Amino acid sequence: MTCLTAGAISRRRMVLGLGLSVGMSPLGTRAGARGLLVLRDTAGSEITLGEDDFGDLPWQELSTHTAWTDGLQRFAGPYLRDVLLLTGRTPAELASRRLRMRALNDFEIEMPARDAWEHGPILARVRNGARMQVRDKGPLWLVYPRDGYPELQDMRFDERWIWQLCEIDIR
Repeated sequence: MTCLTAGAISRRRMVLGLGLSVGMSPLGTRAGARGLLVLRDTAGSEITLGEDDFGDLPWQELSTHTAWTDGLQRFAGPYLRDVLLLTGRTPAELASRRLRMRALNDFEIEMPARDAWEHGPILARVRNGARMQVRDKGPLWLVYPRDGYPELQDMRFDERWIWQLCEIDIR
């Protein structure tokens, strides 16, 4: 399966339809929209999120240094936790899970889902005022607020900064 699938869903449709649509893929597609992220839930449902879906979520701005860029970088996008909650699961249900994340080049990481609440990473869609493209670590990059927390300035967390993110499997 490719990460850049056709179709996306509106947030309202997804939240209302998730319980009725377990096992169906993708849920409530919009013709002509391109998917940015496939989210798979423990119940077996699959959700394809597109630009409009990301735009419907509250966005956060985050300025931090990274191990891969020079100087202070400004990022914007939704909290990872807000994306995970689109599955209809509660934070308590998700906290004990692990997330398998896959990039466009098939690079994978696995991380604890509790990071989404404990450290507040975002799924950055914008860097320094411009939408990220594949050539500059886009379209999505998992970004931690590294400068604000000394514990995040550690190789264990640097390894979780996956760019060109296209899939999240909740395990």
